[in-house]
Parts: sequence; C-alpha cells; structure tokens
Amino acid sequence: MIQTHLMKLEPPYPVLNIDGTIVRHVATLIEVREAYDKTTGEERIKTVSHPVVDYGDNEYAGVVYDDKVLEDCELISKQMHPADFYLLAFHIRKEHGRHAPMSRPDYIIARLKEVGVSVEWPVKKDADGIDTDEPEDRFDIGISIDESEKVGWWMECDSSFFNFDGNGFKSSQELLQYIHELRSSYYRAFAEHQFDIVFHSKMPKAQPLIAELNANPHL
Repeated sequence: MIQTHLMKLEPPYPVLNIDGTIVRHVATLIEVREAYDKTTGEERIKTVSHPVVDYGDNEYAGVVYDDKVLEDCELISKQMHPADFYLLAFHIRKEHGRHAPMSRPDYIIARLKEVGVSVEWPVKKDADGIDTDEPEDRFDIGISIDESEKVGWWMECDSSFFNFDGNGFKSSQELLQYIHELRSSYYRAFAEHQFDIVFHSKMPKAQPLIAELNANPHL
C-alpha cells in the first residue's frame, strides 16, 4: 500500500538541474510504502521523495517528476561560481546534444536568470595569483585540436568557465564554425560585460583555425 503526502515549499524556491533541465523546486511529493528487506526478511517502511517543479514564468507549474527522486537532482546555487557554470553547461550539452537550442550558453543564462540564479563574473588576478576587484576582460584559452579516425575532428580547452569541448566534426571548417557560433553565444549570454575570447595552442593542426578565430575575436 502506498500513501502520498505533498510538502509545499515557500519562496524563494530552490533551483534544480534535472537531467539538463533547469527548474524551480516548489514542492515535494513524498511516497510512503511498505518494503521487503531481503537481508532480514522483515517488512519495513520506505519513503521516496519526488520533486514537484515549476518551469518558470509563463511555463508549466506543479509538474511531478515521478521517475526521479530528490537525490537524483543537482541543487543549483543562487550565486553560481564560474566553474559551476562550466560544469552545468557541459552537463546540459551532454544531455541534449550540442545542436539543441537549450544547450546554447545564451539560452542557459537566460534560463538561470528566469529562475533567480546569477553567475559570478571572473576577476583578474595580480602577480601573486590573488583575485583582484577588476573584472576579467580577456580570456586567452589554451586548446587542443586534432583529427582521428575514431572521433573525427575534435577540440578540448583548458578553460574553467567557457566550454568549447567537442568531437565528431567532419572537417576543420565544421569545427571552426562550431567554435564561432559557440563563442558568439557566450558573448550574447554575457552581453553586460566587455570581454574578448581568444585562443592559443602548440598543436600544428590548430594553427590555421586559431589564426582565423583570433583575427576577429567578435566575429
């Protein structure tokens, strides 16, 4: 026999990442059921908590994720650290694919703002590597670019804020177009900041792409 209880939460609501979807957590549906313990042979009571969510302004509210328990969900801080944004964007792109609209950085940032989450902007460091109060305005990202029979053209970067990793590109020009579009999306996402994204690499196959990318950082 299963009993259910609805526990409503009060605003400001927690924000969750559920399989690459950003939602407000507005209530919890608690299931209480009898369970059989195979180890002891005894019956016991088991509780399972499912998130009830709100997708944001002018979106569905009161949606029950009955196939998810709260432990499956990532709690998003209302003031997100740059490295956490990097990981969130990576996770969303992994879940939805790099071509999905919801994987674009400008979409992710707009969604975060809608549910009350802001992303900390990186600051410059002094000669000793200590954070200053001056906002960063130039991101010089080290990248690796190459081609293999297994994954085609691929790219990895060393940034802890902007994620340009990808593989499966059929040509260097397709990869170049991907980088252009993704960089443009980052500029749109953080339009309130003035900054450049440029690249560097020691890998020979990366040089023609880097030259074109750095010739006009805002193209």
